[in-house]
Amino acid sequence: MRDSYSREINYLKISLTEKCNLRCVYCKDEDNKNEENVIEDTISVEDFKFLIKNFAQLGINKIKFVGGEPLLYPYLKELIHFAKYECNMKDVSITTNGQNFCENAIDLKESGLDRVNISIDSLKEYRYKGVTRGANLSEVLNTLNTCLRLKLPVKINCVLIDEFNTDEIYDFITLLKYNNVDLRFVELSPYGKNKDFYKDHYANVEELVENLDIVNKDDYEIESNTKYYNIKNLKGRAGIICPSRPNFCDNCNKIMITHDGFIRLCFFADEEIDLKNFLHKPIMFREAIKEIMTEKQKSHTLV
Repeated sequence: MRDSYSREINYLKISLTEKCNLRCVYCKDEDNKNEENVIEDTISVEDFKFLIKNFAQLGINKIKFVGGEPLLYPYLKELIHFAKYECNMKDVSITTNGQNFCENAIDLKESGLDRVNISIDSLKEYRYKGVTRGANLSEVLNTLNTCLRLKLPVKINCVLIDEFNTDEIYDFITLLKYNNVDLRFVELSPYGKNKDFYKDHYANVEELVENLDIVNKDDYEIESNTKYYNIKNLKGRAGIICPSRPNFCDNCNKIMITHDGFIRLCFFADEEIDLKNFLHKPIMFREAIKEIMTEKQKSHTLV
């Protein structure tokens, strides 16, 4: 499946739920209560299966289940198994905050989970508790260790926040001396609910990382939307995800489905297209998607 700019679109993110058991400062308002028990307008598990199956037939071969927090979605394991073994997805992953992962880890792997993205924004207990508004750092570190023990490949996502955790870059990179994981420092972006937070806490991630004495800014490789630096004596890889970086969108291969049945052609745009009228109508659905893909923009604009 290709868009109007001849980019091959083969990667689908599905947001299974908006619920989350954390209230990270760049994602939730301070007065937002725990959403774990909130009733939301989510499409059915059969609707998700229809989407996965038909996107697979259109050429999608990588799928990531996200949230909110995907572990709060009751049919996560069922959808992982369906994507991997019934739709033959090459790569099935989740992005998680790592809370309550360990007790589900073996079942998730046996269901067909290929790899895990873990969000960790600080390695200091008091800071982690602050940025998540109350979560336990040891829980997410146990998740990391559990994944390594089960040989589930891991990517750590660390959002860099000015005057909060930018002094921990070396600490995170030190993890890679002993653990074969990918580490991505993620730039804050002014979309969704965090536009005001962005104005006050944006940090130039590329500049911060490339100014480290262990980094040669000219020695790197681009993989998907991540710029990985070739740093010696590390078991893992360290890189950056910076939506404001020139050419960030050149090789975009991703689209996203929201929990309520809309498609987003760009993660950084507000525009969504309702797919619910096409569910369980495979011929109409596939033709609609081909038409919708012509609307995918060449690049986004961060304000």
